[in-house]
Amino acid sequence: MKMPINGQHIPHMMALLKNGEQVFKAEGLKLGEFDPSVEGFYRNVQSFPFKVKKRKVLEIRIDSDIPVDIAIANEKGTSISYKQGIKGSTIGPISTDDNKEMGIIIGVYPGDRATVDVEIWMAKP
Repeated sequence: MKMPINGQHIPHMMALLKNGEQVFKAEGLKLGEFDPSVEGFYRNVQSFPFKVKKRKVLEIRIDSDIPVDIAIANEKGTSISYKQGIKGSTIGPISTDDNKEMGIIIGVYPGDRATVDVEIWMAKP
């Protein structure tokens, strides 16, 4: 079974699903929601850490109702991959290098609201 992303089949993602390990999954993630407990009162940017193994590769599947910006950061907080305007796509492969933990940062512009599904898979290069 192939996983469709906005009606398209992504064959290289299927290979990862069979041989890889899922390291992060979030369904129905809400961005841009009103939240008086955060600075600016809206959750336009959210970040999530996840564990990885050294010298593997990551593929990130994003499905969103509106375009979002995505950054992948290493243990030091440095962005190693950044993509703007992602709506339904697979990003990767991205090397984990010598990291044991990484993070994904997802954001929308102020005033926008998005519902996002994210899956991150790790596999051998």
